[in-house]
Amino acid sequence: MKFFKSLILFFVVSLTFAQTKEQLQHLDTYFQKSLNEWQIPGMAIAIVTKDSIIFSKGYGFSNIEKKQKVDGNTLFAVASNSKAFTATSLAKLVEEGKLNWTDKVVDYLPYYKMYNDYVTNNMTVEDLLCHRNGLVTFSGDLLWYGTTKTPEEIIASQQYLKPKYEFRSTYGYSNISFLAAGKIVEKLSGKTWQNYVSENFLKPLQMSRTLTSTSQLNTTKNVATPYYFENGQNNIVEWVNWDNIAPAGALISSVNDFSKWLQLNLNEGKLNNNPIFSEKSYRKMTTPHINNQVRKNDEKVNFKGYGLGWSLQDYQGYKIIGHGGGYDGMISKSFFIPEKGIGVVILTNSINWLPSAIGNKIMDVILTNNLEGKDWSADYLGYKKKQDEDSIKKYVEIEEERGKQNSNHLDYSEYIGIYKDKMYGTITVSVKNEKLHFKMDNTPIFYANLEHWNHHIFTFDFPKNLSSLPEGKLWFDLNKKGKVSKLHIDVPNPDFYFTEFDFVKQ
Repeated sequence: MKFFKSLILFFVVSLTFAQTKEQLQHLDTYFQKSLNEWQIPGMAIAIVTKDSIIFSKGYGFSNIEKKQKVDGNTLFAVASNSKAFTATSLAKLVEEGKLNWTDKVVDYLPYYKMYNDYVTNNMTVEDLLCHRNGLVTFSGDLLWYGTTKTPEEIIASQQYLKPKYEFRSTYGYSNISFLAAGKIVEKLSGKTWQNYVSENFLKPLQMSRTLTSTSQLNTTKNVATPYYFENGQNNIVEWVNWDNIAPAGALISSVNDFSKWLQLNLNEGKLNNNPIFSEKSYRKMTTPHINNQVRKNDEKVNFKGYGLGWSLQDYQGYKIIGHGGGYDGMISKSFFIPEKGIGVVILTNSINWLPSAIGNKIMDVILTNNLEGKDWSADYLGYKKKQDEDSIKKYVEIEEERGKQNSNHLDYSEYIGIYKDKMYGTITVSVKNEKLHFKMDNTPIFYANLEHWNHHIFTFDFPKNLSSLPEGKLWFDLNKKGKVSKLHIDVPNPDFYFTEFDFVKQ
């Protein structure tokens, strides 16, 4: 009887191994196909269990020009995948009795201000970590992106942002909230966010190739170059320093290194059976604290929410815990499935939707062993191509109107000067080489020449090696006396709201 039971166990284990091998081979082929379809320079993917990396591979190039190939140790920006590190840092401080989740933020950061006194005085540590402050997603990101503003200035400036929702009623993704959370970590630990994360997570997990700042890139090898796709080719965009928003997205890692973080969470905070953080904290962070709407095209999804530093949903009846990350020239995604004991990290050096498509494909294969299921990459790519075609059509229509409505403008001397927004700071308009020129004074990467479009409206392009943002418009308001009084900017993109600023001529 014992022999019979052992024989059954042998066949079950053998079958499971063969099944897993077949799944991984199928996915490997799919990954390469998808990379080619999307014309992405490079990508790395790892699939892990609680104690092993069962798949780790690089695809394409980390640098096209130098023909450097991606591998499991190639570094990419993981961006907002950093948020779970910040939430877990606060969880450790809660465990140590240094704060409570319901403590008020202003008790630790006196300079913390929101759009009204009630929200300012009632915002809790927990509120910071689940995106329920009443603002729209990405509101205020231009206060930190590429700017010279300090974290304290960024946090204080958000008081001028206008809410769209009632406090704690609706999800609205906030990077600045995680910056404030990181400043609380610093206040209570006496260490910088970078040092705290390194000492409490990176070093114990032996994540020796994970960086906390772009300033460390110059002394590091095997680093992916960021790209954006335009005019039929991949173009380099330079790394932008995110030190002033570090707790929301500064980490740079590889799939092999990041796998160790996923394994820690698959083990509910334990490393070799020793707790790095408690199971209670794990439960707290991976329980929904705000709900998201499930869209019509969210197939096989019944709920979406956000915990503390983690996005939460179900898929095929399983709970999925993860996060995405967007950096200029890089997109990433990580997730783990507790019931299956499986984690996944996907890193790319291009602005693309592929990590989400691949994530869905991996879940289909792992959860249902459906090797011939939906081609998520093709589905996402079709939608993306339609969106791009619509954008090009709209751009052409707008360009056809250039100069037709009114080809006149004021003398350039009427436009030059300093324009100030109380939240952001100043913009300087000048004339350079007979061209009207502007620069956002607190954001060194944002400057451009202005090309007249109609009336007092001009178009511009930021330097393409510094930003992948598309063509924008800048226009001037005139007062009743016909004098220039204000300046406005709009750049069509899903991440940065230039229209939140109101620049008044000084």
